[in-house]
Amino acid sequence: MNLPELGVGLIYSSALEPLLTEAPDLINVLEIEPQTLWAEQKEGEVPYVIPPELDEHLASLPGRKLVHSVGTPVGGSIQSYEAQMPLLRDAVEKLQAPWASEHLSFNLTDDFFTGFFLPPRQTEEGVLVYAEAVRKLRAGLGVPLAIETGVNYLRPRADEIPDGAFMAAVAEEADCGILLDLHNLYTNQRNGRQTIEAFLADLPLERVWEVHLAGGFEVEGFWLDSHSGAVPEPLFALCQEVIPNLPNLKAIIFEIFASFLPQVGLETVRAELEKLRGLWELRGAQPVGNNQRNSRPATYPDVAPISPHEWEKALGKLVIGRSPETALEADLAKDPGVPLVQSLIKEFRGSMVVQVYRLTCRLLMLALTPDVFRVILEDFWSQTPPQQFAASEAEAFGDYLVAKNLRLPQLQNILAFERATVRTLTDGKPRLVHFNVDPLPILRALSEGRLLAEPGPEGDYEIEITPEGPLTISPRYEAVRYGRS
Repeated sequence: MNLPELGVGLIYSSALEPLLTEAPDLINVLEIEPQTLWAEQKEGEVPYVIPPELDEHLASLPGRKLVHSVGTPVGGSIQSYEAQMPLLRDAVEKLQAPWASEHLSFNLTDDFFTGFFLPPRQTEEGVLVYAEAVRKLRAGLGVPLAIETGVNYLRPRADEIPDGAFMAAVAEEADCGILLDLHNLYTNQRNGRQTIEAFLADLPLERVWEVHLAGGFEVEGFWLDSHSGAVPEPLFALCQEVIPNLPNLKAIIFEIFASFLPQVGLETVRAELEKLRGLWELRGAQPVGNNQRNSRPATYPDVAPISPHEWEKALGKLVIGRSPETALEADLAKDPGVPLVQSLIKEFRGSMVVQVYRLTCRLLMLALTPDVFRVILEDFWSQTPPQQFAASEAEAFGDYLVAKNLRLPQLQNILAFERATVRTLTDGKPRLVHFNVDPLPILRALSEGRLLAEPGPEGDYEIEITPEGPLTISPRYEAVRYGRS
């Protein structure tokens, strides 16, 4: 396939933009994860929105662009993503992405979103199901599609195709490209799954268009694919052997979550990009004929014939904390990877709520202690499945708090204020929020991380929230700014 060579780049985050200005020569390509920039709205005909100015801003950034979808994975038997397709295809077209990519994982069951990319059922039936999902997504996007090698925290099973052979089978059945996430493979190897060497021996290396690299750390005996810093040295050394054997490599992308940047610093990111540029120079050094791989057997016997749908239902149910009921669920519940994924999902869900409702969560922690706040979150998680978008997760938590009706002064008012703010920034409609005491001292105190010793004077106070300010508090205060910052 005649795809352009793009070079070295980053997964986009606004926190990385200073590096685009300071070191533009280090970055040839930005990979955009569109769903991380969308807002979900419950009302109206369009379920997802993105500010028009953001589209224009992304297109104006230097370098070529790629689209890496994080909301339409192709490793499941259920693909209910039609509502995402218009915006996703629009992103591909506006950013002029020569190809797109998605995860060979699943995050959806019949009843709920799982809150985490989970490993697919690695069987012959799974190969056919997921290859059809790849073809469907590729047709919807209108550009070539690469599927990403995923992380799997579960133990290897006797009734599954080995990791590398399974990835190869899906890519060949779907006739698509491969996004080779080497840190994912390093994570799997560290946690007892197939070695990178064995995985690559089964892979059609000529299908690898793109490589992802990242850092991680160890927690409770597991290595996490946390995108938290520099590429581990053993992995970087391995890359020097692998990259020359990828004849059609078009891009090498470094991944780091913005939440780790305050600890890691942009200088670390710059240093990693410089190292990746060295790897880029090694591409295609070995003749194509030297890329030998194992032949995949025609069939793989299933010790216990479990369908992709059964697998997804059982694993999805367990990782969101529900008790096992079937024999498959009981078997999976014994895997030490399941409680790890449960804890990761909870951390993601908690971070989404705190990110959106900063003042509400701060009030709960200050007034009730962080331990009690955690108990409240645990109760919420036990009753409510995960949501895909941070605003939707926070909205569900808001509903939970309203129903719980905790006897905490000003909690409902602060919650109403933050809920109105999120809704206004999503749909652009101004809103009014009422307080029975002067709200500004309360808001200021919480923003500074403290409780107000004495409430302000009682009265009928009204806050008007608009998308870009001003926010008006009456009757005692003149207009003050409240916008997207």
